[in-house]
Amino acid sequence: MYNEKMQDKQGSSNVDFYNSMRKKWWARIIMWGFDLLYHQYSWIYDFAAWLVSAGKWNDWIRAAGWLVPKGPLLDMGCGKGILLQHAVERDIPAIGLDESPQMLRHSSRLLNERDLRLIRAVGQSIPIKAGVFQTVTATFPAPYIFEPATLNEIRRVLKPGGKMIILVTGEVTGSTLHEKIIRFAYGLFGFSRTPDSLQTYLQEPLRKCGFMGHVEWIAGPNARLLVIVAQPV
Repeated sequence: MYNEKMQDKQGSSNVDFYNSMRKKWWARIIMWGFDLLYHQYSWIYDFAAWLVSAGKWNDWIRAAGWLVPKGPLLDMGCGKGILLQHAVERDIPAIGLDESPQMLRHSSRLLNERDLRLIRAVGQSIPIKAGVFQTVTATFPAPYIFEPATLNEIRRVLKPGGKMIILVTGEVTGSTLHEKIIRFAYGLFGFSRTPDSLQTYLQEPLRKCGFMGHVEWIAGPNARLLVIVAQPV
């Protein structure tokens, strides 16, 4: 009996280890793929976004954009400028920041010259004076957004009472064949559901850098979207 329990425990540990390693390697592959999409292969960015969201990627970004209040906005990792365009349509003055020259070129094509306010820089060193923005946003950002250097810079450029909004991830909920395939693929690699523990995990670096906020799910087209809303304290 003891041996059987030990074998069961060992077997369970092996499964947990395998699942953990599988997720880590899959996450690394995803990040490597994103880096390519933001740079050398930016020309297939739209197709990749369509593939993983069943064509709703830009709509997901706009759904998060409705959380942005009036007042100056800095969009970190602005990508192709979807949130910037949404802000302009709502008469919100916005600046886009991105490290990728390819992404900034895409943003410049989407926005007209009158609304063009783009900066090439990294989030860990924002070339803007302190206390400028009412809101700082980031949609589907890379892990850099949770680095202390980035969070400290966001604190610096926010106005008193300003807030940070981060669209972290989305879970497809639709019932089309494409959407079912997406859910199957995510489940295959252990990402079918976002664990509740992630919410606590994501808030820890925020607290360490002087932010207080909450994590919430909002509705998006064919999906539910995980969003962090936080303010400096």
